[in-house]
Amino acid sequence: MMLNSLYPNMENAIHRRTFLKLAGITSFSLFADNLLAKNHYNSMEPTTNGEYYHFKVGDFECFCINDGGLNYKPEQFFKNVPKEQIEKVLKERNIPIDSIYTPYTHLIVKTEKQIVLVDMGAGRVLPNNGKLPQRMKLAGIEPTDIDTVIITHAHPDHIGGTLDDEGKPIYSNASYYIGKDEWDFWFSEVAYEKTPEFFVKVAREQLSPVKDRIILLEKEFEIQSGINLIPAPGHTPGHMVVSFSSKSKQLYYIGDTVLYPLHLEYPDWLPIYDIIPDKAEMSKRMIFDLVADNNALVIGQHFVPFPSIGSVTRKENGWLWKPIDLKG
Repeated sequence: MMLNSLYPNMENAIHRRTFLKLAGITSFSLFADNLLAKNHYNSMEPTTNGEYYHFKVGDFECFCINDGGLNYKPEQFFKNVPKEQIEKVLKERNIPIDSIYTPYTHLIVKTEKQIVLVDMGAGRVLPNNGKLPQRMKLAGIEPTDIDTVIITHAHPDHIGGTLDDEGKPIYSNASYYIGKDEWDFWFSEVAYEKTPEFFVKVAREQLSPVKDRIILLEKEFEIQSGINLIPAPGHTPGHMVVSFSSKSKQLYYIGDTVLYPLHLEYPDWLPIYDIIPDKAEMSKRMIFDLVADNNALVIGQHFVPFPSIGSVTRKENGWLWKPIDLKG
């Protein structure tokens, strides 16, 4: 698959500034725009500082950390939907018809035994990102405190922040959990056929230096009591979802099982980024039926508004996303 097919007007340049410009993705500052629109699809709650959000799930202490964010073209998120239909739905929700903003939200969970980070952000691979290490410090957590890193999948915005500017692991005391199918894919020649060369390059450059710390998973796995890694392939071959359970409370970090809340309301609207669409469809229905039935909290890495936490309820042929009320 050529990079042009994923990012219109993309040429061969890989430099991160050029990448963003040519990709049709506009850099975005949460603070510069300070969108406080009434509709939750494109607003940011004023009760957060836009950098991190602290909450609890039972006995687990949790932090959503904002690594940055990007604007995407609607056709990148909804490749199979007529432009007129997309624009109608976006207008109804007060979303710009030519640009869809998504944050890059990551999760830290502190238990009595571990400090777990789910995904490492885009780092300096994408402009206006790479804020995760500094912002976790604002929450009182040093990168060296992290002893467990869970990689939902190896797209650049999830693993581009593995290394610092000197090429050394930022989370130097951590073990890294990733699906075996995911690891095998990105280090195979098939990856060049299924996804842009840029994506493959980033995955290999970022993950190779920590390969001695990698733990490969072939099935559902419990890291400790209350923390489970669930295979949810499709977006990528070894994509995983992470569940956290404590004192009858549940939280699911869904990675990119879906990319945007509208994909829940309109599950037949498909993004260009899913590598195995039929498996992505099965995983989507499995995960969100599970989440809805368990009345669990959900974090979607790209869900708006930050801190990207909410709940999901069933509707006919889909689900509804409701962000948590941070003012309540």
